[in-house]
Amino acid sequence: MITVSRTNSQSNYSPDLPAVLEITSGDRVQFSTYDARGGALLNQRPTGTAFDLTKPIPGKGNPVTGPIAIKGAKPGDALLVHILSITCDPIGWCGGHAHAGAVEAGRVPKPLGRVCEVSPKGVVFSPEITIPLRPMIGCIGTAPLESATTAVAWTHGGNMDQPVVRSNTSILLPVFVEGALLYIGDIHATQGDGEISGVGLEIGAEVVVEVELIPGAAPEWPWLINDDSVMVLTVGENFEKSSYTAIDQGMKLLESQLNLAPADALALLSICGDVRLGGFYGIPHVTTRLEIPRHLNVSPPGLHKGTK
Repeated sequence: MITVSRTNSQSNYSPDLPAVLEITSGDRVQFSTYDARGGALLNQRPTGTAFDLTKPIPGKGNPVTGPIAIKGAKPGDALLVHILSITCDPIGWCGGHAHAGAVEAGRVPKPLGRVCEVSPKGVVFSPEITIPLRPMIGCIGTAPLESATTAVAWTHGGNMDQPVVRSNTSILLPVFVEGALLYIGDIHATQGDGEISGVGLEIGAEVVVEVELIPGAAPEWPWLINDDSVMVLTVGENFEKSSYTAIDQGMKLLESQLNLAPADALALLSICGDVRLGGFYGIPHVTTRLEIPRHLNVSPPGLHKGTK
């Protein structure tokens, strides 16, 4: 299998960084990734250890591995990235940031992190508490036209922190530059919607994906598809703006594929769609997803019956 080492990591989605390697459509690639602080907070601490959780250094967090180029990819195309597996390292960390904004100032007098053991049996938060393992990708995206930090998300993907970006899910990403330049990182062994403290269970991992090039199919925003739902992932400076964009994207999909009037598209979303948070606290943006059930027989824009 083609592999990309975690030593090929940085904290920007850059259109100018040379590709680590070039693949062809249909290839499988294993990305080896660091945790959100590049392993610095683990620092050989034993599992169960609590430690002072410092603020991340601006421009240094969320390292992503890559980029890889896809042969023949050009602006206006799309990548359909099938997430096949996510295998977590045996230890990771989580924590309560006092500055994340989820609670009033002073409610968390001292920010603390915690080193947790991780295995297929679950995430050991403490001897009394074990959380189910639900690994997900926090950061995945193509290179935008201008370099963007991995702290944020936008139409190229990025730091979306959506728990549904996991195995047996495919994500449709737009291509803005020659070769697409795909980056993956910021794996969480588990995370709730909203990422309330500003961090999930941050962990290094091995991520195996299959990358499919879809010519001329670039979506306006990233889309996800799994066995249950078709989902659009959007970003805004607050929840209201982010959700407006998601709902508008969903309405356009239903209007186009089900031949519905705008009022009917909105009504259908209201009775069977779900709006959910991704990253919300401690970041300069809000990521939102709109979930549309698969039984409506709709697909992300640009996909056709020949795709997986």
